Amino acid sequence: MIFSGFTDTLKAVKGYPGKGMRRFIKASIITVIAVVITGCVINVTPGNLIYQSSKTEKLNLTRFQEQAFKDDMSVALKAVSLTSEQGHTLRGIQALYHGAKANILLFGGNGMTINQSANIVHRFGAIPANVIWFDYPGAGISDKPAKLDPEAMMADALAIYDFAADKLRNDKPLIVHGIELGTAVAANIALQRSPDALVLEKPIVNLSQLINDNSPGWSGWFTRIKLSPKLAAVDNAYQVGSYQGPLLILVGEKDLTTPPKYSQILYRVSPSDNKNLVVVEGVGHDKLMRSPIAVDAYKAFVAGL
Repeated sequence: MIFSGFTDTLKAVKGYPGKGMRRFIKASIITVIAVVITGCVINVTPGNLIYQSSKTEKLNLTRFQEQAFKDDMSVALKAVSLTSEQGHTLRGIQALYHGAKANILLFGGNGMTINQSANIVHRFGAIPANVIWFDYPGAGISDKPAKLDPEAMMADALAIYDFAADKLRNDKPLIVHGIELGTAVAANIALQRSPDALVLEKPIVNLSQLINDNSPGWSGWFTRIKLSPKLAAVDNAYQVGSYQGPLLILVGEKDLTTPPKYSQILYRVSPSDNKNLVVVEGVGHDKLMRSPIAVDAYKAFVAGL
């Protein structure tokens, strides 16, 4: 028997875009296994793995302005957009902070959307660093593509990098920063372009390991997870092992979703002469960049570029 989707659980998880990967992986797999009793294959495809919003949102700049006031930050905010090769519009936000020492191009985790993440963006303002962030196709404020295709999404990401490099032309280093699944996107860009540095926050190694590690221990008795070829091809260890530029890896000591062992693997395979792995003591998956230790490590990394 072939079970071909996480559809019902995906609809439920959409109510919690800020939690992203942790809730999606665990809730999806547990629900699927509860429905599928024995001897089944769970087919994981881009269509049932990659988060999609129920409708295209409008950018809520007011939320960012209110958060900046709360955090006592001076920031210039504006909406940005570009048209993808497939013809849909990608939308994002540009945040320019007073006294910025770097430019950060951010690629979020699966399920992270801009409107839900004002506090996350302003954490980078504490470095301080300018930020450009686009929602993925079909998520948050970006239009839905005709078809969800990982290769097309990578092409979109490269176009976003070129856009950011053009808009943030100054004497500050340009850093590509990925979160969770976004670390695979960021590492791919680092290989195909020439950013000044790469930052991986709560990184993955590959999707197979991520899904298996977040499945209930007993699930292997009843089910087998089968990734589509394009998802199975995601290999962050290979990408990081081929990148020689400055590298910072950040992870929480108590992160159970993308645990420190993933970061340690990537750190070991990295050939970079300027690399640092920071495991933040006592921190789990969701609050890493709220830690002063993580922010201070980022500041030190930027100062060394």
